[in-house]
Amino acid sequence: MPRSYGLLSRLFGSKSFHRVREKRARKFRPPAWAVLLVAIFALWESVSLSGAVSSTQLPALHDVFLALIQLAATPFFLVHVGQSFANVTTGVSLALVLVFPLALLVGMRSQLDQAITPIIMLVGALPDLAILTLLVTVIGRGNVAAVAISAFSAFFPVYFTIRQGVKEIPGDYFHVASVFKAGRVQTFTKMILPSIFPNLVTGLRLSFEFSWNVLLAVEVIASVAGIGTFISTSLGSSAHSLTYGLAAIMTVGLITIAIDRAFFERFENRIKRWR
Repeated sequence: MPRSYGLLSRLFGSKSFHRVREKRARKFRPPAWAVLLVAIFALWESVSLSGAVSSTQLPALHDVFLALIQLAATPFFLVHVGQSFANVTTGVSLALVLVFPLALLVGMRSQLDQAITPIIMLVGALPDLAILTLLVTVIGRGNVAAVAISAFSAFFPVYFTIRQGVKEIPGDYFHVASVFKAGRVQTFTKMILPSIFPNLVTGLRLSFEFSWNVLLAVEVIASVAGIGTFISTSLGSSAHSLTYGLAAIMTVGLITIAIDRAFFERFENRIKRWR
């Protein structure tokens, strides 16, 4: 053991010193998802370089990363990514505007809940692609159809999480609010909204991920310019086109992880500390 370790142990005690070292070790420990992702990438690279699978079927991971770097510097590809992100964001925002007041009313009125929620569950059980076909028939192809199906996919996670959040508010809270003669606006801003805010963030987090999953198929079927169309046209029999297609798919995953970890997860952690 170095002399500095022995000195620190004598000054602060061996147990305290080891606890500090353990805390520092935990601080720099990588997240589990990152370790698993690195393991998957290592397996991918090993299989592709071993020659067990042809490069036309599974390009090497380093080739996919090089293609990803090239795509990141290509304005044409960035425009497609931006269009897809705009469609998802618009659809989720539209779903939030529509579902928020409905979920509040349903959560506070049991009779309304019994009448509306089963119908919403029935509609939510319908396949997204079937709804997409109907929307394309009614409103035509293009960005409007992509935004509409994104809003449809985002509607249900937001609805059920907000509804559940309202139902979990203790009835005593409403009784206290009535005793202090709090108005509807004050009751909403001071009691209801803070109580359901974690549920709202969770609903938006799920809806964003669901909408991204559906959007790729939407853009292909509805002929919408976006990353889904780029992937569809890139995937082919040659290794070159497959490499760029996988790079585009990886872009979707990176965007989803980045937004989830940089925004939603931090937001949820702050809410937990605040509560």
